[in-house]
Amino acid sequence: MLKNKIVKNSVIFGSLIALVCVIVAMIQYYFLGKSPFGKYKIPSFGINIIFIFFSIWYFRLKNNGLLSFTEGFSIGFLTNLIGAFFTGLFFFIFTQFIDNQPIMLWIQENIKNIENLKVAHIENFGQAEYDNLLAQAKIIPSAFDVFIDEITKKQICVVAITVVSMILRKHYK
Repeated sequence: MLKNKIVKNSVIFGSLIALVCVIVAMIQYYFLGKSPFGKYKIPSFGINIIFIFFSIWYFRLKNNGLLSFTEGFSIGFLTNLIGAFFTGLFFFIFTQFIDNQPIMLWIQENIKNIENLKVAHIENFGQAEYDNLLAQAKIIPSAFDVFIDEITKKQICVVAITVVSMILRKHYK
């Protein structure tokens, strides 16, 4: 019974994470002309952390104010994973079947950032290393790479999940 409550709670809040992250990504792409990947993914980390907090808090509220660390961590981890999966799935479908221009913008932004650091990079690491870095930045990722990138980078939120779970825990009497 408890596992069903955890899963239900996580699916609801994970879906909300995906919905808000996709809306923010589409605003970035269509209205700001920026790729929602790379450095422009930063707002989605904040969105994940906010919804993870509310997911754990809501579960505690519905559980008579009681929450163990294990329950909080499970809820937070599953919420984050579901949110990242649905967001990544949307990005995969969008870049694979609708428009891969966000990937091309991502590459252009990476190349521009590397070129801005050219002098310092060559001075510290040498021309060959700079040329290698620039060549890697020019490799075009696939839609599947975008999906994997979304899921793996969002796992950094585990740190926030741990902290929130510890703060919101209230032991059973």
